Amino acid sequence: MKSYKPYLSLSKTTKNYELGVVLSASKNQTVTSIEQEEVVKNEQAYWGVILTLSTQTQLVNGPDTPIFSSLVHIPLEKGEAYKTIKCIVRQKMEDDEMGPPPDEYTDIDFGDGK
Repeated sequence: MKSYKPYLSLSKTTKNYELGVVLSASKNQTVTSIEQEEVVKNEQAYWGVILTLSTQTQLVNGPDTPIFSSLVHIPLEKGEAYKTIKCIVRQKMEDDEMGPPPDEYTDIDFGDGK
């Protein structure tokens, strides 16, 4: 399984932040969930957007390297409580696969949303 770091864009509206996420994956992977929660790394708290990839659901017809994109809405109050968004790509492994590989992630500051 191969995963790549997500590319991010962030904008701010009067209602929320909008995080645009684009990532590529292996041919037999698809995004199975997108979750938001607090993430703590090295004793620092971040707002986390976690995308999970899995081989449980395979693409029937698609390119060798599928590209996924999503627009994630984040409440405005998260920008007041956290400085940075950590967008994490996590891979769910099948029982017979070696792994799991380490999570890939990209950070973006709430202040970058305009």
